[in-house]
Amino acid sequence: MNFQHLKYFLMVAEELNITRAAERLYISQQSLSNHIGNLERELDVKLFTRSPKLSLTYAGGLLVDTAAQILDLHSQYLSKVGDINKQYMGVLRVGISHTCGLALLPDILPRFRTEFPQVEFSLYEGNSTQLEDELSHGRADLIICFQPIILEDVATVPLTEQRLVVVVPRSFTDQRFGDQAEEIRRQFQQGADIRAFEHLPFVLIKRGNRTRNIVDQFFSRYFFKPQLILETENTVTTLAMAQAGIGITICPELFLRAFPTPAPGAEGVDLFPLTDPSTFSRLVAGYREGRYLSHFGQRFVEIAQEVLRYSQHT
Repeated sequence: MNFQHLKYFLMVAEELNITRAAERLYISQQSLSNHIGNLERELDVKLFTRSPKLSLTYAGGLLVDTAAQILDLHSQYLSKVGDINKQYMGVLRVGISHTCGLALLPDILPRFRTEFPQVEFSLYEGNSTQLEDELSHGRADLIICFQPIILEDVATVPLTEQRLVVVVPRSFTDQRFGDQAEEIRRQFQQGADIRAFEHLPFVLIKRGNRTRNIVDQFFSRYFFKPQLILETENTVTTLAMAQAGIGITICPELFLRAFPTPAPGAEGVDLFPLTDPSTFSRLVAGYREGRYLSHFGQRFVEIAQEVLRYSQHT
């Protein structure tokens, strides 16, 4: 049994489709089938049933967790040896949400690549629950997300504290407040009164997202029921909808760095912070306690802190 066999097996177990797994591994279907066949012969057991569709056998299901643990231990060992020799070769696997990645990685990755040119960077994008699942199964070395992290035995490093911002199409502010619009804009720069936007359309991230949970709790606290016209999985979509004058959205201040390029003729948005303490949240880097985090993994977190610290002072 070798590490490549296990890696290929896990990919097929994840996809349950030889064609898709081969495409993701950049090898031919025949080559992948040969690897799986060799592993089955070596273990003297069937790992998959082939009809009516590809599925794991009982033995295959047992191997999934075992293979993941073996590959994770191998990765940790290589990281330790690399740190000892200061060669810094290996893979850093980071989990992050799509919008957070869009806001942060363009500033972090160039610096990281300059310092560690021989380290492969692997990215997993998902919501908070998915990121924690990747971390718990050893498929991610660290994740970047907003607290709280539900998973137990996770060490966290604070990156920044974020407040939520109400993103309002400028036309909404003008229509809602008329001659007082400019005065309201000045007042709301110090903190928005969410009740002023009652009966206006809202576009929000879907329920289950950690930011949406904070927003819903805030609404309940102020007995505010938004006129919700659209829910989406992607914060960038909500920002684009606000920019197009379709609805109001709410997002962490950091995510404004991922604001889409305005379309021709776009009239812009007003950005009003929320100042209620319940709307503040902490962005952290999290990794499993007791699991070795390489020097380049630690340095990735430090670079993220430096980038965010700089952005707060510019």
